[in-house]
Amino acid sequence: MTIELREARESDREFARRTHHAAYRDVVERQFGPWDEGQQDQFFGNAWDSTKTRVLVCDGVDRGYCVIEHRPGDIHLRELVIHPEHQRRGIGSGLLHRLQAEARAREVPIRLGTFHENRARRLYRRMGFRQIGATETHVLMEWRPKESGRAADIDD
Repeated sequence: MTIELREARESDREFARRTHHAAYRDVVERQFGPWDEGQQDQFFGNAWDSTKTRVLVCDGVDRGYCVIEHRPGDIHLRELVIHPEHQRRGIGSGLLHRLQAEARAREVPIRLGTFHENRARRLYRRMGFRQIGATETHVLMEWRPKESGRAADIDD
């Protein structure tokens, strides 16, 4: 499988909205209750920025999108959204492996936040991320190059 990141265009907005809704619906329902399409459209619209978004293309087909911030002291994975039909096929772990290689080379951590009820937490833990904090809605996680063999979690 070949995973490519391409710059998003404004014409990718509808694909990303559908992908967001498909990927987040069960998480939102488990954590917050009934799905409100209008509210989710608003959340998506407020967060969408085609200039910062990359579309995940696998074997020539758009499968999801991500927002990665390459900051001076870390790499922040702001969004990683893969359509449920394409999850559990190595796309997320493939992207995380790439980011880990970059983080090792730069000697910086990777940080992210994910909803408490997001099943992707298992992937992050498998990939060596550990919980470093929490908010009311999110678990804050970090991967450090020198700790990549540790699977410590303070909540599990």
